[in-house]
Amino acid sequence: MMERAFQFVKYLAKQNPQGRWDYFLAPDGKGLRWDRVIISGASHGSTTAARFAIYQKVDRVVMFCGPRDQYENWQGLNPATPANRFFAFSHVLDGGWTGGHYCRSWELLKLNQFGPIVNVDKTPAPYGNTRRLITDADVGKDAKRAHSSVVPGGAAVKDASGKFIHEDVWRYLFTHPVDQVGQPVPPDPNCLKDLRHAAKKSGQ
Repeated sequence: MMERAFQFVKYLAKQNPQGRWDYFLAPDGKGLRWDRVIISGASHGSTTAARFAIYQKVDRVVMFCGPRDQYENWQGLNPATPANRFFAFSHVLDGGWTGGHYCRSWELLKLNQFGPIVNVDKTPAPYGNTRRLITDADVGKDAKRAHSSVVPGGAAVKDASGKFIHEDVWRYLFTHPVDQVGQPVPPDPNCLKDLRHAAKKSGQ
């Protein structure tokens, strides 16, 4: 992943110098300035983005509908990327949310230190400067659509005029100043951390 991104940016810098892609190249020309890169992903890509940022410092991490790694605890490692640079957004009907996987990962990543979980459909930007955003926008009670509805694209929810209702959210996720954070809140006692033990008890 790192090498492919590096080669692509080198290509862009050569083919489109006016785009100033060399801003992302390391001074020695042997890699990227990852501290200037925003990494984002949805679903499994959200897990990959978060895990990458645990080991490699990046400018920011944007996690759509995730992360979802309910039986591991890598999210609790000391991250190379400061925790206030992780941003998350999920729909409440998403199976990863209803199963407690996202709330678990978000707390292991210590995102509760930067504010409560905020419903973006009830609170305007900047959402109390929190890092944990949810939506209950109408997706016809379709959990599969809910999963991808938080990502810009065909499944995203539009208003009567055809405008995406979460444009302000997407802008916040990618551009909100990382030094502006919400007030810390304690972990949610209803968010189960030991999902492996719970699965064994239920016979799954």
